Amino acid sequence: MIILIKLVGIVITVFGLAIFASPEFSQKVFDFFKEGKRIYYAGVVRVAAGALILLSASQSAVPLAAIALGVMFLVSGIVVFVSDLEKMKAFILTYSQMPSLVIRLFGLVGASFGILIFSIF
Repeated sequence: MIILIKLVGIVITVFGLAIFASPEFSQKVFDFFKEGKRIYYAGVVRVAAGALILLSASQSAVPLAAIALGVMFLVSGIVVFVSDLEKMKAFILTYSQMPSLVIRLFGLVGASFGILIFSIF
């Protein structure tokens, strides 16, 4: 299970670095999730990642940090299902129109979360 969580950390890091390197990549991601009800895919992935991290928190080098990350992922995934679909699409539209520098910074934040997940397990 630890290997799976480390893989999740690597994937998050790679996506964050891809957004940092090419903000156009984030536009493709935003366009994908704006279509129909695809935003729920992100919710499922977040809930699954959060549950996986929470279930493995006891095996972490820093269990409290793992629990905090797991809860953050779990709550963010649940918010996707609880929120109105049109509001979520408007939220995505707002972020997709931000300057390239801001999107790059968001990519670095995402990559930092991936590195954090990888390093505490």
